Amino acid sequence: MVHPAADAFNGPVIPSDWVPHRRPADSELVGYLRRDGSGTTPLNLFGHPLAGPGEPARAVAVLEARGLASLAEAWWLRHGDEAVEVRIVEASPDRVHVVEAPFGFYGPDSP
Repeated sequence: MVHPAADAFNGPVIPSDWVPHRRPADSELVGYLRRDGSGTTPLNLFGHPLAGPGEPARAVAVLEARGLASLAEAWWLRHGDEAVEVRIVEASPDRVHVVEAPFGFYGPDSP
């Protein structure tokens, strides 16, 4: 069963001006760098800021340390007034697949 809120999030989520950052050791995409007048902000694979804007080297260090690890955290999917605790099953530049995890975990019956 697909949560009704899932329909609201279909489509590209990464703006073209974000710079992809790949881990040097294996070229794995770990997130994005958003540059503006405030500095460089490290963003995870679906655009959530992992730290505030700052120096580019600091943003890269945050991405390499937390970019992929942040995907294992608990997340809340909001749709209108409703919020559902979810876990990320898969994340790519054009899609984030989540499952409901109301008690902090998910299983085969999770929608």
